[in-house]
Amino acid sequence: MLPLCAACLLISGWMIYHSLSGTQLAGCGAGSSCDSVMGSRWAWTLGGVPVSLPAAVVYLLLGICVLFLGGNSAESKSLDRTLWRLMPLLGGCIVGAALWFAWLQAGVLHAFCKYCTALHVLGCIAAVIVFVNARKAGFRPLIPFVAGLAAAALFAFVQSRTLPDAIYDSGQTSADLPTFSAGEVPTLESASDARDDITLLFDFQCNHCRRMHTYLPELLELSGGQYRIFLCPVPLSSACNPYIPDSGIDRFAGSCQLTRYAMAVWYARPEAYADFWDWMLGSGDERAVIDIAAAENRARALLGDNFEAAVRDSRIDSYIRKAEELFGRTSTSSKSGVPRIIHGQQWLVPETDDAESLLQLLRAEFQN
Repeated sequence: MLPLCAACLLISGWMIYHSLSGTQLAGCGAGSSCDSVMGSRWAWTLGGVPVSLPAAVVYLLLGICVLFLGGNSAESKSLDRTLWRLMPLLGGCIVGAALWFAWLQAGVLHAFCKYCTALHVLGCIAAVIVFVNARKAGFRPLIPFVAGLAAAALFAFVQSRTLPDAIYDSGQTSADLPTFSAGEVPTLESASDARDDITLLFDFQCNHCRRMHTYLPELLELSGGQYRIFLCPVPLSSACNPYIPDSGIDRFAGSCQLTRYAMAVWYARPEAYADFWDWMLGSGDERAVIDIAAAENRARALLGDNFEAAVRDSRIDSYIRKAEELFGRTSTSSKSGVPRIIHGQQWLVPETDDAESLLQLLRAEFQN
C-alpha cells in the first residue's frame, strides 16, 4: 500500500506543479490527447484549483492511515477501528473520481491523459486492497465505501458548476504577422458581407483541433455571418516545422505529409477539397486515427495522374513556410498549443466544447 500511495502522490504532485506553473507535462506535446485533457477546463475545479490537488490530499490521508495501522496496544487497536472505517471511505472517493474522470475523457473530451489514467489505475488497485483487507479484518467496508462514492459525486457536481472561463491561452504581439488571402487557403464563410477575418491554425492529427472543426459551421450560423475563417493546417512535426523542438519522439510524425496532401488537393482540385478534408478530420469523429498511407491513396484517387505534380507544387512549400512562421511568431517555449485562432495581432488557444462558448470567447477576446 505504501508504494502505491507514494506513486499516486508523486504523479498527482507532478500534475499540480505543471498546472500551476503553466508548463507542459513531459510527453504531452501541443495538440496531443494528453495536452487536450490537461489543458482543458475540466483540469480545474472551484474556478482555479487543479483537480490533482484534492487527489493528492486523498492519497496523503490514505498513506497516513496505512502508516498508523496495526499497533498492538489497546490505544492502537482503537485507532485501527477508526482507520478501517476511514480507509474504505477514501477508497470510495478514489474509485468514484476515477469513474468521473474516465467518463469526462471518453464522453466529453474524447481524449485520454496518460498521467491521469496511471493515477486512476493505481488508485483503484489501492482501493480494492483496502476493501478486501477491511473485510478480512472483520469490518464492514461497504457503507463507508458508498459514502466515498457519494463524496466523489458531490465533487463532480461542484466541478461542473465551477468551471473556469473557456480559455487556457492567449497572447498579442506588436510585430506584423503573416496573413493569407482568399484562394490561398480554404475558407469557411457565410453569405454575409460583414466579415471579420480570423485564421485557424490546426494539425490534422490533433484531437482537440478535430473536435473544433465539428462545430465551426454552427459558429458561423450563430455569429450571423460575422466571421470568415481561414483554415490553415500547420504540421506540428519537428521533421518539417523548425519551431517544434526535436525531442527525439515525434508525436505528430506524418503531419508534414498530411499537410502536403491536403494542400495539393486544394490547389489542384479545389472542388474536391471539402470531401478530402472531411475525411482527414474524421467526418465528425475527432477520435478517428489517420493512416498516412490511406491519406495518400485517397489523394491519389482524387488527383489521378496529376498527383505527383500536385504534391510538388511550389505553392505548397510557400504556404507551409508562411503557416509555420505564423505558428512560430505566436508561440513561446511554454505556449505553443493548437488549435490557435488568430485575429490581427492577437491570438488565443480556446478550450470550448460547443459553438456558443467559442463565439462568446471570440467576441470577448477580439473586441475592436
